[in-house]
Order: sequence, then C-alpha cells, then structure tokens
Amino acid sequence: MKRILILTAGFGEGHNTASHCLAEALRMHPDVEARVVDVYQETMPGISKVLQSGYGLAINKLPFIWSAIFSLLEKPGNLEATLPLAGNLREALRGIVEEFKPDTIVSTYPLYAFLLRELRKRGHVPSKVPLLTLVTDSIAINSSWFRAGSEAFIVADKETAQVLNHGGVDPRIIHVLGFPVAPRIASLQPIEPTMNGAIKLLYFPSSRVAHTLAVIRELQALPGMTLTIVTGRLKALHAAIEASGLIDGVQNNLIGWTNQVPELLASHHLYIGKAGGAIVQEAIATSCPILVSHVVPGQEEGNIEMIERHDVGRLAAHYPAALAVSVEEVFANSASTWKRWKKNISAISKPSSSCDIAAFILKTSDAKH
Repeated sequence: MKRILILTAGFGEGHNTASHCLAEALRMHPDVEARVVDVYQETMPGISKVLQSGYGLAINKLPFIWSAIFSLLEKPGNLEATLPLAGNLREALRGIVEEFKPDTIVSTYPLYAFLLRELRKRGHVPSKVPLLTLVTDSIAINSSWFRAGSEAFIVADKETAQVLNHGGVDPRIIHVLGFPVAPRIASLQPIEPTMNGAIKLLYFPSSRVAHTLAVIRELQALPGMTLTIVTGRLKALHAAIEASGLIDGVQNNLIGWTNQVPELLASHHLYIGKAGGAIVQEAIATSCPILVSHVVPGQEEGNIEMIERHDVGRLAAHYPAALAVSVEEVFANSASTWKRWKKNISAISKPSSSCDIAAFILKTSDAKH
C-alpha cells in the first residue's frame, strides 16, 4: 500500500478543494491510501476558526489588509521570522508524518514546506520522502510558495510556471498539470455553445447584504435570463436573500452550501462571482465563461490576468447596475462575446487534471522508492 499525505489549510477554498479532489483521484488506485490533513485544524481548532474568520473578513470586506499581508509575505525573511512561533504546528506535523509514514507528501499551502524543511534538518522526516508542492494560485504567485524548496512544483498553467522560473525555481522541477478538480467533471457534458432558450446565470455573491440584493434586482431585470444564486457557507447572507422576497423558485433559485458546484457550472452559461482559485479552475474545467464581480488583492489578481489573457471572461465593475450592463454586453449581438469565450475556455479546459496529477505523484513516488 502506497501512502500519500496531502497537507491543506482552511484559508480560502482553493487549498481544500485541490486537496480533496486530488485525494479522490488517488483513491481510484486500489493500492493507494491518501490522507488529507489540515494541521492547523488538528493542532488548534479554536484559534484556527478565529484565523479563518479573520481571513474571510479581510478578503471580503477589508481587502487592503490582505493586500498588505500578501506584500509582507512576499519579502524573503518575513515569513521565516515567524517560524519559531509555529513550533506547535511543526511538532504536530512531525507526529502526523511519524504515525502515517507517507511515501510522498503533497502540500497545497506554502507554510508546510518551511516546517518540513526544519523537520528534515532535525532528521525527523526522511530525505527519501519527497515533498511535492501543488500551487493553488495562478500567475500572481507569492514567493512564499517556493522559497523553502520542494522536489517538484505542480502548477495549473504555463504562465504560472514562468513566474516560478523567474523566481529562481529550476524549470526541470516545474510541471504544468492543471488544477485538481473533481474527477467526475471529466464525465460532465458542458452546456452547448449555442443560445437556445433562456440564458442561465450562476451568481456566487460574496459582499454585503445590501449590495448583493441590489445585484440580484439588476440581474433579474435582464430579459430572457434565469438566475441561480449560491451562497455557500454565508448563512446570514442566505437568510437575508430568502427574507427579501426576491426569489420565486422559477426564474430565480437560491442554493446554500452544495457539493454540486461542478454540475451547476456545467449547466449554466455564465459564472458571476469572485476570482477564487478553486471556482475559477472549476469554471474552466467545465467550460463555463467567467464574469468576475469581486477581486481579492494579491493571488486573485493573477486569476484575473489569466482569465483575460486567455479571453475566457473579464473583470466587471463591482457596481450592481454596471455589472448588469456587463452581462448584457456579453450576450449582445447574438451572444458573440460569450461564444468567443466559450470556444476559448473549451480549448484550455483540463477536466481530467486530478487524475493526471495523481498519476504524476505515484510515478514520482515509485522513482523515489
């Protein structure tokens, strides 16, 4: 039995989505045991919850704070200076490695490479156990992702590979394999690149209640369109939308947390929401064009650059009326813009990325042993 340890952290959906989708693909191999561990959650669940809430507050309502943190972590030495404070995380990771005895370690969060480097120096993690870093961001890559080193870096696209290379990473250990999405996406049939019937909009709000309700009203006013709203874990926002009386369950549907995001993306014409790493990559994998309504400074700016460089969507003005105008423009002139985006996104889609990455990990593990 080959053991693969996948390290994640609950700061944003990208790390967890990548980890669990990769684990699912690895478990399709009968001789593989894949374990996903959030060391923060296992070591300090209470503090971890507070940190996650603070992260959510910063990225959604106080983005200038996250921008400052991102810039701080970018400078060599700043993250390294905090490592003495992470002793409990390092020792917890040591215990996990000693108990599970992995053949390969995959990290989807930058800090773990620094902790593993310390554990290797102290002889607690064998050098024969390779560390593979799965970078969950695109283009705007904080240098903390690669400063601690890794036996290999797995990235979503060639632009991200170039960023790592320019940062000093040997191109021979950079592998462009895509972003791990749910393996079942490979069997989904994306919506046809034609306009038959109502245009289906999929909206993931992430802002204040008043702003979200204003956006919903503007989108509902557009003729010939239906609207599906997904609030995820934003329970207060979900309750406010329900109480507003805007949802009729016919032309407009409201969904809370769901594990059917790939199916929703595949069955809608346009995704509207923030440029998070996981949701953007899932949209690409399901060939669903993207209209970004909200950007977190730092890593999500790279996602915007990637979206616009490949011409599979664009950044729209955050104001409700302007967002609705953008939607109208996308589907104007017989949906010419949407059809171009649809064609381009289908060309870069990698729905089998999880299985491809799993195969690479197992091949690397075999080579090391």
